[in-house]
Amino acid sequence: MNIPIAKPDIGKDEIQAVTETMKSGWVTQGKKVEEFEQSFAQYCGVKHGVAVNTGTAALHIALAALDIKEGDEVITTPLSCVATTNPILYLNAKPVFADVDPLTLNIDPTLIEKRITHRTRAMLPVHLFGHPVDLDPLMEVAEKHGLYVVEDAAESHGAKYKDKTVGSFGDVSCFSFYADKHITTIEGGMALTNDSELADKMRLLRSFGMHKDKKFFHPILGYNYKMPDINASIGLVQLQKLDNYIAKRRKNAVYLNKKLSDLNLKLPCEEKYAYNVYYVYHILADKESRKEKMVTKLENHGIETRPLLSLIPAQPPYRKLKYNPNDCPKAQEAHKKGFYISISPQLSLEELDYIEAAVRKAAQ
Repeated sequence: MNIPIAKPDIGKDEIQAVTETMKSGWVTQGKKVEEFEQSFAQYCGVKHGVAVNTGTAALHIALAALDIKEGDEVITTPLSCVATTNPILYLNAKPVFADVDPLTLNIDPTLIEKRITHRTRAMLPVHLFGHPVDLDPLMEVAEKHGLYVVEDAAESHGAKYKDKTVGSFGDVSCFSFYADKHITTIEGGMALTNDSELADKMRLLRSFGMHKDKKFFHPILGYNYKMPDINASIGLVQLQKLDNYIAKRRKNAVYLNKKLSDLNLKLPCEEKYAYNVYYVYHILADKESRKEKMVTKLENHGIETRPLLSLIPAQPPYRKLKYNPNDCPKAQEAHKKGFYISISPQLSLEELDYIEAAVRKAAQ
């Protein structure tokens, strides 16, 4: 079999939606984008949505709208896609890494307060792999120290913390609709907020800083991060499927966890406070050498694998800035021992059994 990490579920409804948008004569940012913004914001229980062309752009305009600037510090996780922290550097601010909870692999809220200085302006927690961060203690620290919270929910569409949808807790939250996410617009992202002034500022920032009522008047320096109506039309169809996608991912994860529970592997979890939407199926071996052997064997069986995203402090641009991956030993250990495979809602029972047998054989 051939089991890729992800395969977008693009069908006749998405194709028809794109065709209708193409025929409408308006393909760039327009009414479809507005409709998608409203629909996705409502799904997440938030007032305002600002659609952009990538999840990275969403994080960039969120931080810029909060006036994060040179010399400011933003506390975040060392284990994520590098897109989480790059926008902090774009603004000449400084990412400050707090280590992860070894069970969920999310930022450990108990370590955040130790990282706060007089320069700290915000926290940027990531709901990694679809599992929510433990938000109550994190929000308490933010309130105590007067810090902004920007949720990176790029991998967690529809996830819940204590029955409330992630993305509805922070000052701003950011999502990605890349091709491998729970729902896709092919490329795209969105920033959500309940603050109308922040929403207006993010809309300015995504469109050259141009005033909404005065063409070619630019009161602030902005970017070109607009989402086209073509992409939004795909997102509107995908959003109708999201709950079904999540249900299938959760069912697949439960099935594999039960089948593989007797092995000496750390499998995805779901804490009592969480409703996990399982972006991928991550596995941690007991040692790095076993992980490497498992990855080789799984790849030989046609099962695509990926590392646990990036250990960000170890990336060359961050090493040049004098970051040391040894400062976050739990994240470093997880990155050495971990990898992930598909948990796609499109996986058949036959494919799930094939994955189970291959993982079992690879772990021997």
